Amino acid sequence: MPFGDREVAFPLRPFMGTMGVAHTAAASETAPELNSIPPTLGGGNIDIRLLGPGSAFYLPVHGEGALFYVGDPHLAMGDGEVALTALEGSLRATFRLTVCKPGSGEAPSVAYRYPFAETTDAWVPIGLSDPDGSAGGQVSDLEVAMRRAVVNALDFLEQDQGMDRATAYAYLSAAADFTISQVVDRTVGVHGVITKSHFRA
Repeated sequence: MPFGDREVAFPLRPFMGTMGVAHTAAASETAPELNSIPPTLGGGNIDIRLLGPGSAFYLPVHGEGALFYVGDPHLAMGDGEVALTALEGSLRATFRLTVCKPGSGEAPSVAYRYPFAETTDAWVPIGLSDPDGSAGGQVSDLEVAMRRAVVNALDFLEQDQGMDRATAYAYLSAAADFTISQVVDRTVGVHGVITKSHFRA
């Protein structure tokens, strides 16, 4: 990108910003919960750049025939997406969809009630300021999103990793990173990064 007599260059990290399912049965075609712009319990414009090739994105399915939608391709984006847009571009992607039944152990327990992600190297608990989207108004409060991301991380460490909650809380403070996913979609997001290599047999 040129500016003045200089330029700035950065690597491409492609990912889809929007991935989701219908999380409730809508009363009408214009119901707020059908809006894919604010991220919700059904996903939507989640904008987490870690969700590139090889990652897994878990979404709770509460609606019969919820289907799956995807879009908003980014070639690169900084955490926070502060200017409403990233380096946009056309992408082709291949997705593998799997229905994970509760109690099967196929997905983190948190994922049956809240979006959760995973990469090769990390578990990614997610928090949203208003997981119901624009139904009943919207909240754009990063503190709310942060608290939810931490609670989801604690639940994951306790329920799926067998760590007592006090130790989990201390671990998250000492070794996990929490990052602003995006602040531009009215509903704001925070995600944590829990490094898998920290956990040993």
